[in-house]
Formats: sequence, C-alpha cells, structure tokens
Amino acid sequence: MAGSPAGGPDNLYELLDTSLAGAYRIERELGGGGMSRVFLAEERALGRRVVVKVLSSDLAHEVSAERFAREIRVSAKLQHPNIVPVLTAGAAADVPYYTMPFIDGESLRARLERLPRGERLPLAQAIEVLRDVARALAYAHERGVVHRDIKPENVLLGYDSAVVADFGVAKAISAAVVRRTDRPDARPATNDVTSVATLTLVGVALGTPAYMAPEQAAGDPAVDHRADVYAWGVLAYELLAGAHPFADRVSVQALITAHLIEQPRALMEVAPNVPVAVGALVTRCLAKRPEDRPATAREIVDALAAAISGDHGPRADRRSAAPGAAQTAPRGEARRWTSRKLVLGAATVAALVVGGAGVAWMTRRAPNAGAKPAAVSPESPATDAYLRGKVRVSSENPRDNESAIVALRQAIAADPSFAPAYAELARAYTIKAFYFAPDSEKKALNEDAEVAVEKALALDSKLAAAYFARGLMVWTPGRRFPHDQAVRAYRQALALDPKLDEAHHQLAVVYLHVGLLDRAQEEIEQTLAINSSNALARFRLGVIDMYRGNYEGAYAIFNSTPLDRNPTLWAFQMATAQFRLGRNREAADLVDKLLRDYPKDEGGVGNSVRAMMLAQAGKRAEAEAAIAKSIELGRNFGHFHHSAYNIASAYALLGNRDQALRWLQDAADDGFPCYPLFAEDRLLDGLRSDPRFKSFLAKLERDWTERKQTL
Repeated sequence: MAGSPAGGPDNLYELLDTSLAGAYRIERELGGGGMSRVFLAEERALGRRVVVKVLSSDLAHEVSAERFAREIRVSAKLQHPNIVPVLTAGAAADVPYYTMPFIDGESLRARLERLPRGERLPLAQAIEVLRDVARALAYAHERGVVHRDIKPENVLLGYDSAVVADFGVAKAISAAVVRRTDRPDARPATNDVTSVATLTLVGVALGTPAYMAPEQAAGDPAVDHRADVYAWGVLAYELLAGAHPFADRVSVQALITAHLIEQPRALMEVAPNVPVAVGALVTRCLAKRPEDRPATAREIVDALAAAISGDHGPRADRRSAAPGAAQTAPRGEARRWTSRKLVLGAATVAALVVGGAGVAWMTRRAPNAGAKPAAVSPESPATDAYLRGKVRVSSENPRDNESAIVALRQAIAADPSFAPAYAELARAYTIKAFYFAPDSEKKALNEDAEVAVEKALALDSKLAAAYFARGLMVWTPGRRFPHDQAVRAYRQALALDPKLDEAHHQLAVVYLHVGLLDRAQEEIEQTLAINSSNALARFRLGVIDMYRGNYEGAYAIFNSTPLDRNPTLWAFQMATAQFRLGRNREAADLVDKLLRDYPKDEGGVGNSVRAMMLAQAGKRAEAEAAIAKSIELGRNFGHFHHSAYNIASAYALLGNRDQALRWLQDAADDGFPCYPLFAEDRLLDGLRSDPRFKSFLAKLERDWTERKQTL
C-alpha cells in the first residue's frame, strides 16, 4: 500500500503494512501524539480489530525494542475489567510497537469535549467513572505496575464501565532507554535516573504536565504509585468541578509551578453538590507531598464505595465551613517542591505536543545545558572565596556558617556560572535554617537553599555536591524528615562521586536516626577511609555505640574526639554517656559548664540531660522545671527529637507514663524512630508493661523492618 488512507505518503504506515502483513492488516491511522502513533488494524488469525501503537520516532531512536517488549510484558499480565490489556508487543524494523483491543467508543476527553459549554458530567456518572479508574489503579498497583500518565485521554468509555489504557507503558519506555553514546556497545539504562536523563537530553519527558504529581513535575526519578493517586485527584477535580484545578494556567511552566506550590480552589466552593466525603478525598489526593495522600488506590475505592451507595452522603454546607477549610495543606506541604525544576522555563520547555490518542511533554535543553562548566582558575577570586566557604560550611557552628555564606556569595558574585559554589551555598543555608536561624528566617533560608540547588543542577546536572546538598535540604523538620528521599539524594551523589566523604557521612546520619546502625557504621567507615580527618564523622561512631547500649565504647570515642568546632554537640553526647555509665557527678559538672558557656542551650539538649538526672534522683519538681526549659529553648531546633527522647526518658523515670509515651511518639514522628534504642533502653523499663508502649514499639519494629528492605 503506497500511503495511509488519509492520503499522501507515510513511511511509517508503509513500514507497518509491510512488516506486520502476516499478522495484521492495517486499516487506518486513528491519531497520535508525542509518545506514539495509533493505528486500527485487523488481527488476521482471529479476525478481530486491534489497536497498534507505535512509538514515536523520537522515542524509537532512544529505546531498545527488545527490552521494551520484555518490560511491557509485565503490563500484559494485568487482567482486570477496568484495564485495557496489552495483547502483544514487538518491533517492526526495530520500531517498537504494542497492541491492545480496539474499543468501539470514545475517550473520556472526547466525552467531556462534547458537553455543552458550562456543563459537567452528572454527579453519579462522574463518581462511577472515578471509581472504575481507582479500581484499575488499585489492581495494578497491588501488582507493582504504575501508570504514570493518568488523564482523560487514557480513560475509555466503550464498555458498561470505564477502562484505563496504556498501563505500564511509560515505565517500559523508561526502562528500555539506551544510554546515549557514540560507542557501538551502548547498553540499556539500568535505572530511572539514567533513563529520565537520557529522555530529557533528547527532548522527551514522559507524562502530561496537566496531570503530573509535584514529584513527577520536579523530575524526581523515584516516582511511585502515589503519582497516580495525585493524577486521579486532578482527574476527579476536573470531572466534579467541570474544570481542571489549574485551568487558568496558559503556559507549561505556569502549570508546572501550580502543581509544585499552589492550591486549587476548594472543591466545596466550585461544586457544592459533591458529597463532603468525596471532596475531602479529592483534597487528600491532591496533597503536594506523596506521604500526605492516600497510601493506596484501594483506599480511594473503599471511600467511593460508600458515596456511590444511597444518596451519595451529605453535601457541603457552605455556611458551616470556612471557605477552603477542607483544603488546608499539611505542615510544610505547600513548599515541599517550591523551587525544584522551575528552571524548566525558558531554558528547557520548548513545546507541548498534544495528539488525539497520546500526549507527551516535549523538552529541549539549552545548548550545553547540563554539561560540566569550564574549569575555574585556581587563582581566581571565585575559587578563593569558594574554598574558604567550603572549609567553613562543614563545621556546623553559627560563626563558621555565617562566614561560609558570605564567602560563597562572594564566589557566585565573582562567577555566576560556578555550580559548586551554589551547591555549597545551599548546604550552608540548610545548616543555618536547621540549627541556628530564628523561626522568622527559616522559611526564606529553606527556599533560598532550594533555589541554589536547582541553579547548581541547571549549570551542571552531574554535580555530586548538588545532590548531596539536596539530601541535606529535604531531611528537615519542615518536611518531616523524609528518610527515603534523603537516602536517594545521597546515593545519587555517591553514584556520581563515590569519594564524596560527606555524602557517606550524612547517609550514616540518616541511618542512625532510623535505627539501621550496622549500615550507619559502614557508611562512617567509608567516610573515614576517604577522609580520616573528618572528626565529626568519627564522633558519630560514638553515637552509634550509644544507641547500641555500648556506653563505654561511646565514652572512649567522645573522649578522644574533642570537636573543637562543635563543642555543644560534644558536651551533650559526652554528658549523656557519663550519665548512662553512672558518672552522675561528672555529667552534672559538664552540663553546668555547657549551660554556663552556651546559655541559649540550642535544642534544649543540656536541660534535657539535666532532666533525666534529676528524675533519676527523684527530684520531681526540679526535673519538670528542666523539662519545661528544654522545651522552651529547643522546640523549633532541627534535632529537637533527641531532646524529646530525653524528655520521654525523664518522664518514664518519674513514673508519668502518659507524658513519656507522648514524647516518645513525638521523637519518633519528628525524625528519630530508632527502634533498637527504644527497644533496649533500660530508662524506659517502667513503660514496658503498658499496652500502649507495646503497640507503639510493635509499630516501630514493623517500620524498622521495612526500612531494612527499602533503604
């Protein structure tokens, strides 16, 4: 056949018609977009009509057809009434394709476009469609398949129920990307970081901006099933409100920014007929932070089941609820992704290609973007200032921190393209916000840190120090210490530079907080093998011993590691070790000196140790006064969770179980769920018969066991 039925020559049409002639008869092209072109065909063996989807030329040149076919077989195993199954996959002259049943109906997008202006789907029908999509997601997620591109174009209304197409295709494309290299032995990419980077380099990023979760829009390579939950929330809002939650954004960059930091109008305001429970569910799904969304799509299915039965439940009473009340964002959520990847503007986003059956976000990097910047002269003012800042930033004390910030700003002023200076400046801002800054400055400092990280990565996408700074930046109280994200960032840094000792060190810090003490020790040992002068890392071997209950070992390490640049941390841990060893007089003297020399008692650490000692001595009133002082001085400190643990221990010694359990929960929830410590600490023995403590400890153990597998 010389061309497509639409007329005119078409090499792809001819290729398919020739290559697949034994199995299929190509009838016509149905449409296409950035990711694929779609053809209607007859499967000769069974006489049935199928859809043949062929990867676009941009994608076809970047993926291994064999690997794509192998990866998409995972999706072919999905057999569910609300999922359009993948039938076959292969390659026509090295161009990957896959086939699906032809559904004689229309997409949800087409149905919405047929509605009269200003109208929306009937409420019952909208909820049923959303339920069907959620069922498909729940089934697929439970089998390890994430869609990554939920949108009305991929929801088909040809049967009695809605069905979802293209499950796992985005993942298969990502996994099949071949590293871009001129060498003839190019191999398939082995992880999402590599594949996403390659697709971006050639101008393709998988997904649709209108439905991208914040972490997906931000380029996070570790997108999981919760991105589908967010996309379902966008879809639900669109169906129930009659408009996309960010419908007024006219550019791709504005749309991405909205997903990252903005909140849509409350659904109860724009669609007061929607059941309150459904509106609240949609709000949860649209949370910026993945952990604040429903944990599984199965939760969505269960929540909708109640709404579908009966009369859909109560409606929102706009007189009894403040506007937007149901849309209140969890703590720190709105800034979770504030500055990440906003550099996608003029330098990156070139076009959004939309076609009838497929949509892809097309990007073009600016010339040389992401390439390593030209070397800076060792004698230049920028290099001098940078090195002065880099030396000071690691000490984590207020004076050196301020000096580092000044020096690194000087380096950037001297050379605005100096990527490592931006990375170290982000580190300095994060340290200041975490340890030293008043509450009024923390928000701005954290935002400045995010901007500096993204600037560094925009200048040099392979800069290990920038990923290291990102790890520091995300692992903060405002973000509720997302341990998994910090670990990923540090591992990205180490993949680029295995000799980055501070990345090993900070990875160890995360591990010791979550109780993975053996891994923490391994990372510290690697740190010291690279840089034996890293005193703070060596000191943390003592902290690991402390959490193992080896107080003699901890004392020996603290005694041999003075930490001249961080004396408050040294005094806090040494006094704790002395107290644990029964050297109460020495501990009391050291705490007195600490509070004399540093009356601000950052983090309330000194007073928290004093509270334990007073509680053990039976001095209730004095112990409670020390607890109150610790809380007053330390509540907004980055590592207050250590003081919280000591406060819990003091209350346990006083026999106040309620307060002890409250503060243990606070410590665990606020970044310090160190199960081995909680499980073995003799100071907590007075709680062990309490059913609440048993339940708490069991939950902590489950989480710890899971982290051993995932971190």
